[in-house]
Amino acid sequence: MTHIPPLILDVTVLGELARGDATIINLIQIFDAGEQPMVIPALAITGATLGNKSPEAADALRGLALMEGVTVVPLDGPEESIALADMISATRLAAWDAHAATEALSLIGAILTMDASRWEDPQRQLEEHLQVIEISDAL
Repeated sequence: MTHIPPLILDVTVLGELARGDATIINLIQIFDAGEQPMVIPALAITGATLGNKSPEAADALRGLALMEGVTVVPLDGPEESIALADMISATRLAAWDAHAATEALSLIGAILTMDASRWEDPQRQLEEHLQVIEISDAL
C-alpha cells in the first residue's frame, strides 16, 4: 500500500471552511472521498475560531473533524510542546501556524493554505524543507 502524505490544513483554510465557503468545503469533501489524509492542528482550530465566533462556524469545524480522512492533532505532552516553542522561537509564527509547521515537518506532509506568501519567511528560516500548497482562486 502506498503512503499518501497528509495535507495539514492551516488557519486560513479552516477560516474559509468556518465561514461556509462552498468551494473550499467541496474541495475538502473531494479530498476526503479520494482518501487524501488531512491533519488539523488543534491550535489551528483555535485560530480559526477567533475569527469566526458563530455557532455555524463552530459546527462547521466540528463537522470537519468528523470526516473519515481528517485527524485532529493536539499537543501531546512536553516533547511536542517544546518542539512548538522551538518552532515559534525560530520563525516568530503565531502558535496555530507554528503547530501546523511542526506537524508538516514531523509527518512529512504539506501545509494547505489560502495564502502561500504567509509561509515564505518560515520556509527560509527553517533548516528543514517546509512544503506549502496554495489553494488557487481559480477553483
